[in-house]
Amino acid sequence: MVANYSLCFPIVAARHRLQAIPTLHSYERDTPLYGIHTILYTYRQGGIRRLYPGFGLGLIGQTLSATYESGLNQVMSPMIASANKTSTLLGSLTALLAKGLALLINIPLYPLYRNALILRVQQASSSSQLVIHDPHDFIRLYKQDVRAFWPGNVHHRQLMHGFIPSCVLNLITEKLLIYIYRHLFQSFSSNSTTTTATGTIDSNSNENLTAAATANASSLGAGQNTSSASLASAHTKKKRESTVLHTFYPEIACGVISSIITRALSYPVETVIYKLMVQDTGVLAVNTNYKGFLDCVKRTWYEEGGWKAFYPGWGIGVLEIGMGYLILEASWWAYRATQWKLQVPGTSDTRAVRKARKLRERLL
Repeated sequence: MVANYSLCFPIVAARHRLQAIPTLHSYERDTPLYGIHTILYTYRQGGIRRLYPGFGLGLIGQTLSATYESGLNQVMSPMIASANKTSTLLGSLTALLAKGLALLINIPLYPLYRNALILRVQQASSSSQLVIHDPHDFIRLYKQDVRAFWPGNVHHRQLMHGFIPSCVLNLITEKLLIYIYRHLFQSFSSNSTTTTATGTIDSNSNENLTAAATANASSLGAGQNTSSASLASAHTKKKRESTVLHTFYPEIACGVISSIITRALSYPVETVIYKLMVQDTGVLAVNTNYKGFLDCVKRTWYEEGGWKAFYPGWGIGVLEIGMGYLILEASWWAYRATQWKLQVPGTSDTRAVRKARKLRERLL
């Protein structure tokens, strides 16, 4: 997943820029070819560094989120278990408290992601302008957004227009992603079970065939024996590859496919949120004045071209899917190459397994 995030980031950054900037009938130009042209133009303007605006901020945000959730689970899990022993109501209240505390991480993360979006959108062009020139500008804007969470702040209302839908979308997409992943993986697992059962039947048939061939070899000569051994070896290799296919590959495939489906379903809401996030930041050459989430939805529909206006950058999205597929295939072949490198010739064991067995024999 780290490779997927790193390699797809230039595509994602270009897509976010197209989503955040209001454009009339943007879907007419946003073809995959236009996406490639946009990425190449960005590269010519600022090199490889310009293709990764806010890359480090995204990694920091993910690290902080994972660390916070892990620490919170370690603290709250024993408390929830203890509360459930006391009473069901107390256990439910404690679990609700844990969910509320889990949402608190969004307060410091939202300004971080908002400024990362500004870095991706800003360009010296007719549609946007430079806002963050150095780390001092980033720190200033980050502090401004954090202070805006206080109800009395002048920017509080505008910040909430993007913050609340963003939190709701994160909760929904997280549940949806897990739901789709589980169903896809169950489908793969059921197919794997069927394949394994079929493989067992084929294995028994192959054993009978090999036994018959071996019996015939005693009268027909060593050449037939070699043929039967090759047949058995080929079947063993096929069975081993089938086992790997149904254990390693489905996990990655289900993760990529579920991510693509979730992204497609959440794309319109994500577009609206990005437009609200960049409003009043100074990054847009012509600032928008959306009054809230629903107003942004309404004006996007009527002013930018109907339902298609909620899918700006769809061509770059196709590139993102293609890149995800290539990474998926590359991970599979990398695994196969590693397994081939470690495998001992003439056996189905890897060198690591052989060494472990020898060590175990010595100890016993």
